Amino acid sequence: MTARRGSLRRRVAVLVAGSVAVAVVLVAVLTWLVVSSQVRASLDTALDREATRVQRLVRVDADWTGEGSEQCRYAAEPACVRLVETADEVGSGTGPLQTTEAALAVARGDQLRARWTAGPVRVVAVPTRPGEAALVGVPTRQADLALARTAVALTATGGVGVVLAGLLGWAAATVGLRPVRRLDEAVRRVRDSADPHDHVDLASTSPDDELGRLAVAVDSMLVELAAADDAQRAFVADASHELRTPLTTLRTNVQLLTADRPLRPDTRAALSAALGEELAAMTRTVDDLVELAGDDRPRTAELVVEDVVAAVREAVAATSRRAPGVEVRTELPGAPVGVRVPAGRLGRLLDVVLDNAVKYGAGGAVEVRVVSGTPGDGVVVVTVTDHGVGIPADERERVFDRFHRAPAARGLPGSGLGLAIAAQVVARAGGTITAEARADGGAGTTIRLVLPAG
Repeated sequence: MTARRGSLRRRVAVLVAGSVAVAVVLVAVLTWLVVSSQVRASLDTALDREATRVQRLVRVDADWTGEGSEQCRYAAEPACVRLVETADEVGSGTGPLQTTEAALAVARGDQLRARWTAGPVRVVAVPTRPGEAALVGVPTRQADLALARTAVALTATGGVGVVLAGLLGWAAATVGLRPVRRLDEAVRRVRDSADPHDHVDLASTSPDDELGRLAVAVDSMLVELAAADDAQRAFVADASHELRTPLTTLRTNVQLLTADRPLRPDTRAALSAALGEELAAMTRTVDDLVELAGDDRPRTAELVVEDVVAAVREAVAATSRRAPGVEVRTELPGAPVGVRVPAGRLGRLLDVVLDNAVKYGAGGAVEVRVVSGTPGDGVVVVTVTDHGVGIPADERERVFDRFHRAPAARGLPGSGLGLAIAAQVVARAGGTITAEARADGGAGTTIRLVLPAG
């Protein structure tokens, strides 16, 4: 983690420094181009001014033949001048003011003006008299010196800028990645301690930027991990507690059956029957525990549409076979009503709720009602009402916890897992399940299922 964190810091520092360095170089180059263009333009302006002065001198004085050295060794005005005629040959003359084809073209009147650079001299050819042109030169020494000094200054400034860019990049990487380092330290603490309850400090982050949102996401993940860890520990503790009693009974019955002393046939038969019952009860408990071990979060991709009316009829028929002495009344729509539930779990949900109503209904009738919501509701409500002793108001939420049994139900057989399984199925469907008092105020309980319509 340290190496990767340093590597990320180096990459960010190099990226920032490189970006600033490129910007500094671009500014230096553009500055050089602008200054060079301005200096050259100023030199050409001075050259044109000298050429205009020479044109006036030639037109005023017919005997004027030029001034200054043809070598243009002096930077001060007047500029060096040489007159050329159309009869001159290309290359005649000395120094930078030699006759060129461009100069002859101006003398012939083929073009109005021509400029070129001859070594350290900027030259312009302008017409003077018919068949004649003046070559006017201005030394570029001072301009070249100014540009050289500018280049040195820009290079030095750019070098300093690049160094400062490196320092700025490192500082930006150090400060900018500080929240990432804190996040990394928090995650490593959780990894080293294996305790997801150690959360990320969100006080130093802003939820408006990417790092703040990342910290919030990681903290939310740790909260979920902590909740899952707590639920797992509670589940294991409850399971071990619930299985300890039947295991003790099984061990006692097995020891009696395998004891050296002889048992009477009726005693052996009673022990064998008790052993079978305990094994069956333990099998049901283990099956329920395996079923409850799954995730109870809603998973839309796993939901299918099933007809709740047909499922209620099948569940009522199965309940009547298991408890033939209990009357089960139904109030169902005449047409199929679709609900979205986990595949194959609607029947299990209804069986659990109906078995719970029969078990704690004190032998009274059980009423099942299906109500389809309005099109805007998008839900279907199923109620199962018994006529038993009811559930105290302070116990109605806890009856859906694993292994929890209301005080009035603790003397009856069962593991306290039925309604927990029902709650898990409903949660996976994205619905709700509640225990309520009967609407008419009588004794008993109504289990209310709200499922998403299909």
